Amino acid sequence: MKTSYCSKYGGPEVYQILEIDTPKPKENEVLVKVYRAVVSPTDGNFRSGKPLIARLFSGLFKPRVKIHGEMFVGKVVEVGTDVTDFDVNDMVYGTNGMKLGAYAEYVAVNVKNALKKVPKDLDYKDVLPLIDGGITALPFLKEAGNIKAGDSVLINGASGAVGSMAIMIAKHFNTVVTGVCSTDNVEKVVSLGADHVIDYKKDDFTKNMNEYDIVFDAVGKSSYGKSKNALKETGIFLTTVPTPGVMIQALLKKNSLNKRASFMAAGLRKPNVKIEDLSYLEELVRTGELKPLHGKVYNLENLGEAQVYVETGHKVGNVTIKVFE
Repeated sequence: MKTSYCSKYGGPEVYQILEIDTPKPKENEVLVKVYRAVVSPTDGNFRSGKPLIARLFSGLFKPRVKIHGEMFVGKVVEVGTDVTDFDVNDMVYGTNGMKLGAYAEYVAVNVKNALKKVPKDLDYKDVLPLIDGGITALPFLKEAGNIKAGDSVLINGASGAVGSMAIMIAKHFNTVVTGVCSTDNVEKVVSLGADHVIDYKKDDFTKNMNEYDIVFDAVGKSSYGKSKNALKETGIFLTTVPTPGVMIQALLKKNSLNKRASFMAAGLRKPNVKIEDLSYLEELVRTGELKPLHGKVYNLENLGEAQVYVETGHKVGNVTIKVFE
């Protein structure tokens, strides 16, 4: 099978297109023919080995896992002897955890991971963003942010994979939503349902004093220190990037109802919890409340280029690698 292979740390040029043996699924695995795989910032960390703390997971001196790509959608072509919940020709989507391997024509996936059948009434292209931005935005807002009807919610990074989902999820909870994005993406953010849009090139949301119940920084571009003045007295600052300042604030004000900051490791939640969230989000797609924002699509040979784009921090929507279709 064809794969994008990473044998050393470095820039996007370290990826090589190689032909290797197609994996054989173990007893509790299915072999998936990959249609599309998500390009996320984490994949760039596994490729570059930066920040250095990432090497505790990816390998100290060289990548421990040579084929990257965690999230995918595709068709089951073979099932292990102990697998009972999936059959050949099932369309599935999910995550392969730290085993990665989705930047290839085929990937063997443990069925105990967050793996789910694509509902027959939904397009596989529309469910893939749910495993990317959707199951990050939902628990951040619903669990960490305790979102409720009438809240004033600001989403920083509103046009990205997480931010775009966050806008639509926040509207589902009947809140007043402000999206922050660049000039080029203002119309896109309006189309997602945002009540107000702030162009960060022209205005600074942190100067809106005591305005928001929730400030959700979906791209890690702001900080609690800069954002807290924009929070109401009982407001909460949420971020996808666990800076030391946020972690300290989260510990110090764990049970406080005053201005506070919070972070949650949404990606480390148990697979069954992720699957429950995916089912919840699928229903929002059915009702039209969620209309995934599809971003750029690259070929496997252009994975490095795709990662460079994602690493700019200005990507729009869900960025994917197309393998089969």
